[in-house]
Amino acid sequence: MAKQWAKSFYNSDAWKVTRLQFLVDHAFTCEMCGGHAEEVHHEVELTPENIHDPAVTLNPMLLHALCGDCHKLVTKRQKNMRRPDCDPGFAFDTDGNLSPRGV
Repeated sequence: MAKQWAKSFYNSDAWKVTRLQFLVDHAFTCEMCGGHAEEVHHEVELTPENIHDPAVTLNPMLLHALCGDCHKLVTKRQKNMRRPDCDPGFAFDTDGNLSPRGV
C-alpha cells in the first residue's frame, strides 16, 4: 500500500508507462525466482525528499521486476536492515568494536 505522499506518483502516467515497459522488457519474469513478475521494486527506497526525482523514481537501473512474494521478501529485508544494530547511544567503530557515540 502506497504511503499518502507517494500516491500521486504511483497514479501518474509517467510511472504507469515506466512500470509497464519495465515489466515488458523483463518478459514479466521475476528477477529472483523466475516466476511471473507483476510488481516493480525501487532499489532506492522512495521518500518524500526523492519522490519527485525521476533519476530515482523512473530510472530503470534502479528498478527490479519481482513477483508478489519476492517483492514482500525484499521489502521486509530492507526494513530489517534499517533497524539499528544496537542502542542509539552506541555505535560500531571502524574496528567493529561497540563504543558510546561521540567518543
